[in-house]
Amino acid sequence: MKAPIRIALLALLASGTLSQAARADGIALAVPSSGPSALLGRQALDGARAALGDASAAPPSLAAFDTRCDREGGAEAAQRMAEAKAEIAVGFLCVAALEAALPVLSKANIPTIDIGVRSDRILDRRERAGWQVWRIAPGPQAEAKAIADFVRARWQGAPFGLVEDGSSYGRDLAESVRGLLEAQGLRPILVDNYRPADEKQFGLARRIAQSGVRHVLVFGARRDVAIVARDALDVTPGLEIASGESLLDEAGDVPLPKGVLAIASGFDVGWTPSEEPPADEGYGRIARIGTEIAIEALRRSKAESRTIADVLSAETFVTSGGLVRFDATGSADVIPFEAYRWDGTRFTTDGER
Repeated sequence: MKAPIRIALLALLASGTLSQAARADGIALAVPSSGPSALLGRQALDGARAALGDASAAPPSLAAFDTRCDREGGAEAAQRMAEAKAEIAVGFLCVAALEAALPVLSKANIPTIDIGVRSDRILDRRERAGWQVWRIAPGPQAEAKAIADFVRARWQGAPFGLVEDGSSYGRDLAESVRGLLEAQGLRPILVDNYRPADEKQFGLARRIAQSGVRHVLVFGARRDVAIVARDALDVTPGLEIASGESLLDEAGDVPLPKGVLAIASGFDVGWTPSEEPPADEGYGRIARIGTEIAIEALRRSKAESRTIADVLSAETFVTSGGLVRFDATGSADVIPFEAYRWDGTRFTTDGER
């Protein structure tokens, strides 16, 4: 797309007027275009547009609807999609917006491909409430399973520690990972916690050193993990530190030490470092896959005189992320978790050492 057209399209997205141009034969992209999550919405728009540009046949129309990542925005966006007679929806990055939108969309017979909401309660209510929703976002246990798989593959036979910050995220993730590992006969030598927001963590750093471990999982907010990693590496040089997707959050005022690993789904890190962000930056990659599925589902529905819902439930889709098939619950994890290593500037794919 030429620059002036791209600028105009983004301006329309930001103003919300693009949704008024929705055609009855098109795809509705439900993403935040205002508020603190607007950047993620722009990433998703870029990914959806890339899918349209790659379509082998004439692609359907695409119209974006601002969900604002909140309940009211989700309900309003769904109503506008229904009024525009959109045929299929792709998007939703926040659970509140999706929960508010699904009753409206399902009543209007608009199937929805969820690219960002991981909560199982959405799929748990799918059959009972009659919601037409299919999820390609990772499930809620995917992060814990991926971390446990990483420890088993990379640290098996070596003593390791597990540290968390006492928050609901850190504690729950630590308990899930520990349970998965212990079920496989792998027990951490050190299990500890720390108080978040402290500027120094040398007490914890000394306990890690005294335990004798050379590998440790540290769960919590990115800033806290950075502090723990900084102080632990100061006391125990060469310690390998890994964490979860919280490390992909915005960098704070405490630099993350080089070499720290993030086990993540690749939403924000699956590219080679460059001066210009890639087309699949952030939510662009999964939005692209979701839109590719929507394009194919629309095509097959019309060619075979089937409902879009039937096509989504029964068929396998060829996408830029590989083959995708939804299970009986409507779930399909399409972006694998990988280990990424911080190089001082950004995360890059980490090959096994």
